Amino acid sequence: MRSGQCAVGRGTAATAPHRSPAHSPLRAAHCLAIALLFATAAPAATFRVFGSAGAEAQLTPANESSPINPGNLAGVPRTTNVGDITTFFEALPESRAWKIRVKARADASDRASDTLRIDEGLLQLDLRTWLDLTAGRVIEKWGAGYAWNPVGFISPQKSPTDPNDRRSAYRGLDMLKADVFIRGTNVSLYAMERGVFAARVYRLIADTDVSLHFRHDRGENREGLSVARVFGNALELHGEFARTEAQQTYARALAGGQYTFLNSVNVVIELYRAGDGFSQAEWDSFRNSVAAARTPYELLTANAVYAPLRMARNYGFVRVDIPWSSQKNDLELIAIASFRDGSSIFRLAYTRKLRPNLTVYAIETEFAARPGSELSFVQIERATVVGMRLYF
Repeated sequence: MRSGQCAVGRGTAATAPHRSPAHSPLRAAHCLAIALLFATAAPAATFRVFGSAGAEAQLTPANESSPINPGNLAGVPRTTNVGDITTFFEALPESRAWKIRVKARADASDRASDTLRIDEGLLQLDLRTWLDLTAGRVIEKWGAGYAWNPVGFISPQKSPTDPNDRRSAYRGLDMLKADVFIRGTNVSLYAMERGVFAARVYRLIADTDVSLHFRHDRGENREGLSVARVFGNALELHGEFARTEAQQTYARALAGGQYTFLNSVNVVIELYRAGDGFSQAEWDSFRNSVAAARTPYELLTANAVYAPLRMARNYGFVRVDIPWSSQKNDLELIAIASFRDGSSIFRLAYTRKLRPNLTVYAIETEFAARPGSELSFVQIERATVVGMRLYF
């Protein structure tokens, strides 16, 4: 199948950083053109176009007491305004022998970061009752976790402070994928760029969703296990474990669950362990290097190393979601804490549905951290966001 060339060609900016970024949109446009030609040439196909458009204003005052951002050395903008339009195009014949899906996204910002890209563009063929073949750019979502996915080896990286991707910004990877269905077991095989391949095996065992995950990338192997089970109508428990074998071998694990009360209030609790996070000795070394820094270059280097919620190994996550007034209003509280020093993030979001297809929201993110703790290094004091989203 020639459209597979769109998936296994030279590489994209996300997977081959040394390649000229101009090639990626060209190949994405090539894939889109092939998909559209295939769809328009096919008889009796059902077409769907849907998506959303949004705008946000963000207030992020600099935290000049951060050891790595004195005098706002990192250049944090006080205000930012962004907008986006995401459009999905789907084509499916009555026979369901094939399917085309395209996700196109345009971003605009007052920070000169305007982009136009194809986040997803795939052609799926139903070749046999037991075999599907997919080629193109695909968004895969591996794992059962809510805030983190240790087994998400080929998934878009999830942000624990925005696990639902409110702006629909996820982008897929270019791949050739085969789904094989064998007596209740689903085996998915993936071939990607630079010789990367992956596999996922799923089966329902004793009312429990069980998935095995694997990825090979040159000198690195990743293996993972994901499980999830629903008890009754309200309780769900899940867990993930992943192991990476490379120059340094480490493991990541997650355990959690969620419960939905009769009034639709939903509570999620998760515990996360990252074996590649900083140990206490590594964190002390980082803090000492910052304290000993004498030049802006040294502090800028520390800014590049520092990543909130990745500078320790053990974190906790709690989410409480409260809808009311016939689901027109929604209040969400997210709290994330480092078990090493207790520094925490609190995020409160209010969403109001003005019309069935129009929502407005306000999000306030605050940090609680004593001096010297992980989140005392965050370069902003807080984050305030107001926005709206129109669905079509």
